[in-house]
Amino acid sequence: MQSTLLTVLERHCPLGFEYLFFYYLMPYEILKHTADLRMRVWADTLEFLFLDAVKGMMSIMKKDLESEARNPKRNLSISAGDRTALLVDFLNEILALAQTNKEVYPTVILKKLSETEIEAELTSVPVDGFDEDIKAVTYHEAEIRKNSAGNWETILVFDI
Repeated sequence: MQSTLLTVLERHCPLGFEYLFFYYLMPYEILKHTADLRMRVWADTLEFLFLDAVKGMMSIMKKDLESEARNPKRNLSISAGDRTALLVDFLNEILALAQTNKEVYPTVILKKLSETEIEAELTSVPVDGFDEDIKAVTYHEAEIRKNSAGNWETILVFDI
């Protein structure tokens, strides 16, 4: 239901309203971990699992966005051996872009998603710094699967 509502809102609302939902609809949960940071992500569809994983990672990196400025869009195209590797590689590529360009990505549009390929367009917002320095998204514990409720889910471990 939440993902369906978000789809409708993304299609019919201005970016300001999307920004509001970025921070209030959280289809992810930060989990305790001894040395790293863990996050469980779930969604009705594989597409929303990828999008919600990006939202979760961005919320860790920068809790509050103060800038309304939008930079040019960035495009990504990635391929991997399977959907779990694709998600981890996708998040690592976004992480590298964010750190290199000092920006976060509150809006992500998936142009293509298959078991082994993804194409996305990212809307960037410049930041002065990050609240949490994520070094990498690891493969440890990552496994995209359907849970007993029929939703897609995975656990992601961030090296901090």
